[in-house]
Formats: sequence, C-alpha cells, structure tokens
Amino acid sequence: MQTAAHFNISIMKKYLFISILMIPIWSQAQNIQLIGSTAQIMKEKNLSANIDLDTITNRKFLYAIGAMENLQGEIIVFNGKPLYAGLDENRLPYWEQTFDKKAIFLVRSNVDAWHKTVFRDDPISNRQELTKIIMREASKAGLDTVGGFPFRIRAKADQIQAHIAFLRLETVTNFTPQGKKQDDYPLALEDQNVWIIGFAGKTAGGRFAIPAMGNNPASELHMHYIRTDKEEAGHIEDLVINGIWQLCLPLRK
Repeated sequence: MQTAAHFNISIMKKYLFISILMIPIWSQAQNIQLIGSTAQIMKEKNLSANIDLDTITNRKFLYAIGAMENLQGEIIVFNGKPLYAGLDENRLPYWEQTFDKKAIFLVRSNVDAWHKTVFRDDPISNRQELTKIIMREASKAGLDTVGGFPFRIRAKADQIQAHIAFLRLETVTNFTPQGKKQDDYPLALEDQNVWIIGFAGKTAGGRFAIPAMGNNPASELHMHYIRTDKEEAGHIEDLVINGIWQLCLPLRK
C-alpha cells in the first residue's frame, strides 16, 4: 500500500520531470520580446503607441526594430544604439540617435553572442530567397523557427529597395494600407555596405511581420538596414546581394 509520503514524492518527481522538459521550450519562447503587433496596424487600423522606448532599461546587446506612433517613423536598435528614421516638415528624410520616441510595436532581443556563417556562392536575388536561407540555417541551429528569432546580416548590397513609413495627418485620421503605401518615403541603395537587423518566424505574419493581405500571404520576416557608418536606416522591402555576405544567428546557451 502506497503511503502519503511516497505519493507526494512520486508527484514531486513527476512535476520535476515535466518542468525539466519545459525549460528549453520556455527559453526559446523568451528569445524575442514583442510589444504591439503589425495586425494592430494593418487589420485593426489602430496607430496608437504601446511602448515608450525610453522605458527600456536593458539596452546591453539590444537589437530591435519597430514602427512609431501614428506610423510616423521607423526605429532600429543596433547593439544598444538606436537610430530613428523620420521625415521633416518638407517630407525630407532625417535620422536621429534617440530613444525618445513611442512605438506602436517593437520586436526586440538581447543577443550577446552570434554564430557567423559566410556565404560565398549563395547570391540573393530577392527577399524570398533570403528568407529560405535564413529559415534553413536557423532550423539547423536549433532556433525557434515557429515563434521567431533575431538575425543579423553584414553585406555589400547590390540593391536595396526600402522605405520610411511616415503618414500624412489625413492618412492618420483615415488610415488604409493603400494610403500608407502612398505615404511611404522610398529609399534606394546601390553598392552599399550595410548591416541588416531582422526577425523571422513561421508565425511572424500579423505579429512582427506583415499579415496576409488580400492575395498576398503573410510574411515570415521583417528587416531593417542600417548603413555601416550608422548614419542611415530604413525598412527593407526587397534586396539583391551578389557578393560575399555574412549571416549571424544567436548562439543557443
């Protein structure tokens, strides 16, 4: 006959075993932090802020990208250093190193160690090809390809098609995805040395990447570039890389 003490020990062992099994899943889920979402913007048409960037206290090894309140600007944080991209009163672009902004959504991760892979014979013709390589390498590295993970790329990009989201006041009042597209300030780069900071995952669409819209499927990836001189940044729409490039993925601990 099993005593109460034996029963309690058995239960404790059972829960300890379950807890041990859950630790890797929990750790991977904590790899990225997300506040707000892209669905709030594109589906709910809600452009209100969810975070004051000044309130982020753990900035060591911080990497992040996001969209500003009222979709008036973009933010990238590279190794703890922010760069805001906006438009002035003449709708000309400017960049400012500041955390003094509010964001609709922000996806972030603190990464202190990266695994680096150099690609010499893998040219990139578009973002779809890049997404496949990133997801493949992340799966090989044992990262959470469903919930999401950060990545970093260093390359001399042959072409980058990008933009700064900055809505006119009338578009803020009567927001539509079409109106946003018209208000986006286009950026075009050729033969530029850049860092790319991004976040990818099979469930990224509607969370930190563009949700399914009409006939367009949900995106699995959201990325921004920052020039290596740290003077310019923007939201990447598409890109071409023909030369050697480096992919960095977070080291699992």
